[in-house]
Amino acid sequence: MEYQSDQALEELRAFVAVVDAQGFRSAARVTRGRKATLSKRVQDLEARLGVPLLVRTTRSMRLTDEGRAYFEHASRALEAARDAESAVLSAKAAPRGVLRVTTAAALATQVLDAVIVRYLKKYPDVRLVLHTTERRLDIVREGFDLAVWGGPLDDSSLVARKLGVAAGGYFASPKYLARRPEPKSPDDLAAHDLVTITKDGGAAEWPFVTGGKEKRVAIRPRLVVNDLELALRAGIGGMGIFPAPLSIAEPYVVKKQLVQVLRQWTRPAIDVHAVFPPGGALVPKTRAFLDLLREEFGRPARRRKALP
Repeated sequence: MEYQSDQALEELRAFVAVVDAQGFRSAARVTRGRKATLSKRVQDLEARLGVPLLVRTTRSMRLTDEGRAYFEHASRALEAARDAESAVLSAKAAPRGVLRVTTAAALATQVLDAVIVRYLKKYPDVRLVLHTTERRLDIVREGFDLAVWGGPLDDSSLVARKLGVAAGGYFASPKYLARRPEPKSPDDLAAHDLVTITKDGGAAEWPFVTGGKEKRVAIRPRLVVNDLELALRAGIGGMGIFPAPLSIAEPYVVKKQLVQVLRQWTRPAIDVHAVFPPGGALVPKTRAFLDLLREEFGRPARRRKALP
């Protein structure tokens, strides 16, 4: 017989309640129902299944082997139903608490300016911790609610939602280019002062695209910094060519403080994802932040268009 009717669900609930309470009378008190009703539902359940689930005497009650197996599955089913209901009700609640977010420096400014400011203004009961790092952290072990990562994702147990794409480029100030001829190809970088963002002072590589394939060009930077803001200030100050996200460089290009170079060799935009533990997006504080991220990265490609 198909297990679909409301009556069948009531039989299941009655059986689990009786076993949990270790008796019909106790179950009736817990559920605020009638002992006779519980007894009838358990009897109907046994008749429908065609096997006894309980052995009853005037003084005791015990589970049969079939009853024990049925109880284990039925208990898990009811618990899953309660969890599903709690998740929906929780999602309707107002965001509150502490939200911990991690992202790379290249994305942090856009996330901060376009999302976090709006988020904190809209949800006054939330405090937010923003952590920037070039290393992809174990967000579960280190206690983060959400990560915003660019580029390909490794297979994992985490849940990812694509937000959009982010493009980058190479830039220099007009006063630097007045002193040094603008590079015509990535190979010309060997004759230029370069500012790179890395955690060590050794040689580095910059990615380009040529003939439809990615090519990594070895560079010898004149200045090495570990912060995007420092690289931006150095580039505007005329210290050399540097890489930056378009979303960061665009305002300075518009103000003619920077010029994009090597545009035709710049690799395509990369995918940006929001990453969180399973079930994390249902928590109100995380769900609300994710909604704003999707809205920002889903806007028309204002930040991804080719710069003048």
